[in-house]
Amino acid sequence: MTENKIELTKEELNQILNEKVENLIALEQIGKNSHYIKELSDVALIQLQLKKYEESENNYLICLDHFKKQKDRLGQAAVYGVLGILNFEKGNYHKSIEFYEDALNIYKELSQIEEQITCLKGMGNNYIKLNKFDDACDIFLDCSAICSDNNDMYSFLDCLGSLIYIHEYTEQWDIVFDLYKKSLKAFKELNDNKGIITSYFNLGILQKKTNNLEEALRFFKKGTNTSIDSNYAELIIKGLSYIGETLFYLGEKKEAKDQFIKALHLAKKIKAENAEIQLCVLLQSLGLQDKHILEELRSYEENKS
Repeated sequence: MTENKIELTKEELNQILNEKVENLIALEQIGKNSHYIKELSDVALIQLQLKKYEESENNYLICLDHFKKQKDRLGQAAVYGVLGILNFEKGNYHKSIEFYEDALNIYKELSQIEEQITCLKGMGNNYIKLNKFDDACDIFLDCSAICSDNNDMYSFLDCLGSLIYIHEYTEQWDIVFDLYKKSLKAFKELNDNKGIITSYFNLGILQKKTNNLEEALRFFKKGTNTSIDSNYAELIIKGLSYIGETLFYLGEKKEAKDQFIKALHLAKKIKAENAEIQLCVLLQSLGLQDKHILEELRSYEENKS
């Protein structure tokens, strides 16, 4: 039950819950053994999914008492972790942190690296909710170091994403820039082309924000070229639009117009209507009327063929 990733409806969950509660009653006649606790933890999980937080928490606490009596450290840590999730969902962020810390201490003792990372990310998210950004940064930096040491690049990127969010919120753009560069390196190690492209675009946007237009253009071109190599049409359109806007700000209006026309051609080809509208607006801002846009488009298509 706990490993089932299929999305169930509320009605289906309630039906399963009712069945498991009946099983619990039958198992209780035999005694509150490990089979009973397993079924009770399944009940608590379904209650958590149904947002029946009080009932879920009470049942998890019964499971916790069982694991303490059995001196089952992994069982205790697992319950502490779920109680961390439950209290985060309830908005009890301080209590959630306490439960994650309890779980983390056990996972450190048992050298469970993946579980330590999960707890640290959970704690960091709580600190963000509490607007304790310095504490959140410390947690995510510790977490990213563990991820890096253990070659967990996906969790490393999660930590970087959270650090980027914090420093964007506090408008520390130099740090954000360095974090995007680290993200780019991580995506390259994973051969994740979409991640690489997004990182290049984000680096370009940051350079544009600080009016470093030549560098912005360089990053936008790198992202667009990777999009072309990967054949991601929507990202090609986005990249060409970024390049066109940057060229416009650099005073190169003809080159900007050429990029917008190229993007418009592709947008029409893949029927990306929103992109078509935005590109037509951009071309109109350059002084082109609808008939001129059609002429430019026709000319580009003729030369292309």
